[in-house]
Amino acid sequence: MVDEFIGKFLGVDRMDRRGVFGRVKFFYGVVEAQARGSLHIHLLIWLEGALSPRLIVEKCQSDVDFRARMFRWLESLFSHDFPEGTIPSAGSREEIKKHIMGRPPDPSKAGSDSTWPQYLHGVLDASSQVHTHNNTCFKKVSGGLRSFSEKEQDEHCRFMYPQDIVAETFMDDDGKIHIKRPNGRMVGYVPPITGCFACNTDGKFIGSGAFGMALSIYVVSYTAKNTLDSAIMASALAASLQQIGKSDSMTEQQRVAFLRKTLTQANIRRELSAQQVVSALLGKPSHYTNARFANCYWTKVLHWMDPSVFPAYCTSSGEAGYVSP
Repeated sequence: MVDEFIGKFLGVDRMDRRGVFGRVKFFYGVVEAQARGSLHIHLLIWLEGALSPRLIVEKCQSDVDFRARMFRWLESLFSHDFPEGTIPSAGSREEIKKHIMGRPPDPSKAGSDSTWPQYLHGVLDASSQVHTHNNTCFKKVSGGLRSFSEKEQDEHCRFMYPQDIVAETFMDDDGKIHIKRPNGRMVGYVPPITGCFACNTDGKFIGSGAFGMALSIYVVSYTAKNTLDSAIMASALAASLQQIGKSDSMTEQQRVAFLRKTLTQANIRRELSAQQVVSALLGKPSHYTNARFANCYWTKVLHWMDPSVFPAYCTSSGEAGYVSP
């Protein structure tokens, strides 16, 4: 599925290399498992010829035609409402889920243009594209979902839903572009991608100005974040402490042993879902990218930069320890 998305929808395998977003220069995606085990991917996309957040602001402020074309392009990609002229899906929850169990309408058949909008509405209903509050929204707040009224839930949701209604796309004084949003609870999506893959998605434009630069740092950090959570690390630390003993003083060798045991225990206690196991057995990668990276051994680089601050760890003399430059 990911290969098809990259090849067809991003256009990497197309002759003209044009996809849904245009020509893609680079992409980098990390496969991650949710708490219940299902797999999803966080994907960053760099477009060929794209401007920096600062230049987008400058061009939009100085060139009216560019600003209009920029806004039209964003509105053609990201949607924040149900398709026009459609009605809510009828039936039970199980019946609604049928929208995501079969193939989408065949675009080569007559009438597909009129069938597609209602089909997409069904996918949005079935895949919970409209945000509803749950305990995940308040996992960093004591009390959780049940401790808040409906109004308080809207105020304390960590995902900040519902969002403000935006009648027309505009750029504010800080250079942030606010894309048209008729539905404050609809999570942003790209219609052809959400419709064809029939799953929940969250599409975002990195943006312009200071907000765009800040968001780019956040999404890069989030995409490459460590998959070990605090519960796993706490369990590993406790197990390592028990194995090392309750000695008040630790030698250098014991500290190294403690670190090794901690890392070992962390890997042991990390639970893998069935989906992760199957993915590994099938040889599927944990990340996808078309970029090439050079290996960089940071310990050697830091030692070369300042040996006094980053001394080398040596065991050649028979006694382990850090040696002075």
